[in-house]
Amino acid sequence: MISNYHRRMIMKRTLICLTAFGLLLSSGVQAMPGYGHSPAYRGGAATMQQEVGPGMILREGVTKLLKFMRQSDQQNPQKIAAFLETEIAPYFDFDYMADWAAGPMKRYMTEQQKAELGQQVKELLLGTLAKRLGDYNNQDVRFYRPRSSGRNEVKVRVGILQAGGYPANIDFRFYRSESGWKVFDVAANGNSALAYYRQHFSSKMRSQSPNRGYRR
Repeated sequence: MISNYHRRMIMKRTLICLTAFGLLLSSGVQAMPGYGHSPAYRGGAATMQQEVGPGMILREGVTKLLKFMRQSDQQNPQKIAAFLETEIAPYFDFDYMADWAAGPMKRYMTEQQKAELGQQVKELLLGTLAKRLGDYNNQDVRFYRPRSSGRNEVKVRVGILQAGGYPANIDFRFYRSESGWKVFDVAANGNSALAYYRQHFSSKMRSQSPNRGYRR
């Protein structure tokens, strides 16, 4: 029998690795129930016809990340950090993540404070990924059919089959940007990384300056 503790650890490692898949494919840890809306799409019909769909993007990203993990020295933190910075960070919507994480507190923040929050979201996510990528243990990955969640949002579910354990469902939430589909949230069994960031930073901001602004 697998204890509840070990189930949680398996889920955490799986979510971290699958979050990396989602970030890599988008040219989104512990969490809370997912909520929030995708940014509005401002592209035209021609752009829509030329786009590669979220399902194909996810498959390509998973394949690329698995290749790196299998061929690279996973004990080399510099190599992992460099991979995440060059292959993942340039394509992830950290500005949207930071805006949503700030919530109502955003209107009290200066532009510099917003930029600092975006950098902290990036550092938190990439730092966690760098520490946890080595925990991947060649689990089987199953892709499900993409499902529309609105005019501008698609959810792609991936199933992770753990040997001797419980399967984990990972949902990748895509939105259509002017430069193509991007991931803006990742959820494990209904628990959203985006919602976790909002709770984390909102608590931090409320505990700081009297005028409810944000300081590092």
